[in-house]
Amino acid sequence: MSSPLTLAILCALVGAAAAQCGKSDHPNCAAWNRNARFCTDSARPLAVRQQYCPITCGNLNCPKPGAPTTTTAKPGSGGAENTNCAKWAANITSPFCVGTATVAQKTQFCPTTCAFEIKPTADCALYSVTDKKFARGTPSNKTAPEKAVASGAVATKTTLARAFVGTGCTVKLFVDPVPADLTKPAVTLGPGTATAHFFTVADANNAAVSYTCTCV
Repeated sequence: MSSPLTLAILCALVGAAAAQCGKSDHPNCAAWNRNARFCTDSARPLAVRQQYCPITCGNLNCPKPGAPTTTTAKPGSGGAENTNCAKWAANITSPFCVGTATVAQKTQFCPTTCAFEIKPTADCALYSVTDKKFARGTPSNKTAPEKAVASGAVATKTTLARAFVGTGCTVKLFVDPVPADLTKPAVTLGPGTATAHFFTVADANNAAVSYTCTCV
């Protein structure tokens, strides 16, 4: 029987595996599922389940055994992207690019879809939900002096869900499009650190229509 530690190590090393659904199950899949709910534990990245136990877990959008797996080449590289990346990234319950997946897993499975989250090219960014689909808005950089910009939230249609906050930066959300006082935000997210960049926007603040991005 495989120990929980062995299972944890395999999950951490998933970046070294092929970026696609596994062609067969790992020999320990039955034991993992029986003892650690491998197939049903929502905290375990879908990519990991697809890689190691596509047959035991089933219903993972993986091809049937023996069927070819289609991947999309990453622009400018020999890498490949899982065909489900767009679907994973848009999942409002567990969006892959900003969820619990490690940078190594994002790089291995969805290098193009998660490119910003793997190697950010801006100081801040907001993520919203529209028609039950999760998406990243246009990223922004710090401004001096501090300046509020549109958040992308639209009444009754688009709500804010997460925020990317770069290291040393903070995001402030405001209920007014042109806040009269930038020292009184509805909420402040951050500061971002080397190990914490993604912050959840609480329901009470998900309709904020403007935000600022400041960094030290």
